[in-house]
Amino acid sequence: MSVLQRKELEDSPLADLHAIASELGIDGYRGLRKADLVAAILDLQGGDGAGADDATEEKPALEKRGRAKRARAKPARDEPVREVEDKAAAEEPEGEVADEPEREEEAPAAAEAEPEETAAGVLDVLPNGSGFMRREDGPDCYVSQAQIRRCELRPGDEVAGPVRGARRNERHPSLVRVTQVNGRDAEPPEERPEFAALTAVHASERLPAPSVLEQVPFGKGSRVAVAGPPGAGATRVLREVVTTLAGAPGDLSVSVVLAAARPEEVTEWRRDTDVPVYGGSVDSTPDELGQAGTLAVERAKRVVERGGDAVVLIDSLDAFEPAVARRLFGAGRNVEQAGSLTVVAAVGEGWEHLRLASTRVVLEPGAGEPKVAAERSGTQRADLLS
Repeated sequence: MSVLQRKELEDSPLADLHAIASELGIDGYRGLRKADLVAAILDLQGGDGAGADDATEEKPALEKRGRAKRARAKPARDEPVREVEDKAAAEEPEGEVADEPEREEEAPAAAEAEPEETAAGVLDVLPNGSGFMRREDGPDCYVSQAQIRRCELRPGDEVAGPVRGARRNERHPSLVRVTQVNGRDAEPPEERPEFAALTAVHASERLPAPSVLEQVPFGKGSRVAVAGPPGAGATRVLREVVTTLAGAPGDLSVSVVLAAARPEEVTEWRRDTDVPVYGGSVDSTPDELGQAGTLAVERAKRVVERGGDAVVLIDSLDAFEPAVARRLFGAGRNVEQAGSLTVVAAVGEGWEHLRLASTRVVLEPGAGEPKVAAERSGTQRADLLS
């Protein structure tokens, strides 16, 4: 395995450096200049890569011997390949090249001796091409670039396979190989359309809704904005929508994204609902919230590509950075060639989101119980809903 070299980091966009620094646990990385951020990342890797040129003559022979030993020991497919050192682990200084052949020779034998468990989760792809399998029942697992490319994985794919524990200088367990993707065999990769290339059309099939929303129907593929000042009951409306949809007949994938919610509400959502809950409370950083919202929507897109119907409820959209909020809300659509993605979001008093919505639900302020202002609410092409 190799560490990221100084030049690689200096040539990388600042957003990629922020992603790496976040996973490495560097405090205050957003306030660092690029040069200081590069230095901090290199320090955590155990070296600055400056001595790489000194070892240029010695490394080809060592690497050649290492490759030969790996080929004799075990096929490369059975060992997770980490082509680039990313947020998942920190490696020893590159100056210690004399130790590399030994580690490479011992790694396959160690992998064979380690007990493996099968795990499943949702794939989160990092800017450098590697990723993590996010799990609800255990620690996140590193997924190499090679596995992502070979199985043609996309963010939000539900992946499963055997995992091994973290080794020396690794912070995370690793996915040994991908055996299933979205409930099907991982290889050969399944042919599927790209969500962005699908044709969006008006919603035509009505979704069940709680009684408070009887006046403003919405369907599969709608973008539903629930607007109102604090205390108008938007969160309560979303809770009732989740309860109604989760108990509806049919195969409907429902998930919830919480953005800057009260800690007590996060607990209630997780305890009182049987659907996946992403995101967190008010102490989450903007990056953490954006990552959680993006992962939930990407998972829903993969459902749509397979011809299914998904619903993502967001409480609340105005807690995201504007560009992230538009991307999440704008993902809602009904498509001709596949399924549908419905987004139901509390938007506070964000009138920009009401403009983008296909269904507008405006709540009366201070009504105690959630009450829809009928004259300010409505659904585009409600006549198409059946």
